[in-house]
Amino acid sequence: MNRNDIDFIQSGIDYNFKNLQLLEQAFTRKSYSSEHPGTQDNEVLEFYGDEILDFFVTKKLYKKFSKFINNELVSEKDEGELTKLKSIIVSKNSLAQCMHNFGFSNFLYLGNSDKENNVQNSISVNEDLFEAIIGAVAADCDWDYNTLEKVCNTMLQFETINNYLAILVAEKSNALGFGTPEYKPMSWQIKDMKDMPPYNLYNQYLKIEEFGTPKNPKTGNCEYYVNIGGNCFKGIGNGILQAKLNADEQAYRFLCKEEIKRKFEKINYNNPASTLHELFQKKVIMEVRYEFNEYHDENGNPIWNCKAILEGYGEVSSDNISKKQAKQDASLKLLHRITESKIEIAAKPKPIVHFLGMCALWSDEQKSEAEKKLFKNYYDGETSK
Repeated sequence: MNRNDIDFIQSGIDYNFKNLQLLEQAFTRKSYSSEHPGTQDNEVLEFYGDEILDFFVTKKLYKKFSKFINNELVSEKDEGELTKLKSIIVSKNSLAQCMHNFGFSNFLYLGNSDKENNVQNSISVNEDLFEAIIGAVAADCDWDYNTLEKVCNTMLQFETINNYLAILVAEKSNALGFGTPEYKPMSWQIKDMKDMPPYNLYNQYLKIEEFGTPKNPKTGNCEYYVNIGGNCFKGIGNGILQAKLNADEQAYRFLCKEEIKRKFEKINYNNPASTLHELFQKKVIMEVRYEFNEYHDENGNPIWNCKAILEGYGEVSSDNISKKQAKQDASLKLLHRITESKIEIAAKPKPIVHFLGMCALWSDEQKSEAEKKLFKNYYDGETSK
């Protein structure tokens, strides 16, 4: 590694090593150390990093979903949901994708056998690299708690925790026969390198080697698409993660409505709280969480406020002098949101082409013909990969 490589890595994880040899060790594969006697590989660092990740992810889940009520710990999600969420955050694919986003696998020290097999693209190798970096930071900072927490948060991009819907969408999509969802973040090419964002993490999805920005130049927003069996849903947000969350929410609501059609001949609106519970029992929706608050009107009369909160649908609230009726009223609003909310099917995102050099002088007809040749599947109506 040269100084620029080291600075790039340290900037990405937001940590500066006191002992730069530890940083290089984190990137050293066993195949390389076997060919260079006296060089230490990253396997022990992987072990420590794995244990650290388990702790910090568990703590993050605790902080987000748990609270004390009457001196007892109450969690918004049960043990099964927490286990599933933890497994997706620290899965091989998740950790490897983080390394791919950062571009860190390019700096691995590889032996000849690893080079021949292009292991830098392997999911397992990138997962190991993620854990080894965490382990190296731990050794370098002497296991300073605050430092490790900051680095874990930076590398894991914990906004993922807010996107529990992605797990639900994948499960429902497969269960209903639509297959595995296909995701596509949009990227817009730019002509001038000086306009390139300093950390362009998403251009690789379109295989753009030099120019690309995740924000639409016209709107300043990010766009993300999820394809469910040919039904495309678009999410828009200030950031790429918010856009993906919005796309997943649209897809989730579509899948819920589809499941209701298959499992229910008629929806009972007369007892909405009971109907919501039945939807939960049949695994159409998550369990509805109710929160009650009592206050008094201007005449001193007690009023109950009930909030009904549901994953993928947000929250609704209702006020009534009766606590029971406030719950029913809020349940009815939520039930209508589930069964009657409009789900917009988006057009499949059109591949973006940037014409460079003499190609920029082509006529619109020539450019259109070139696009059709480049993206034949798209123009034939097939799902864009």
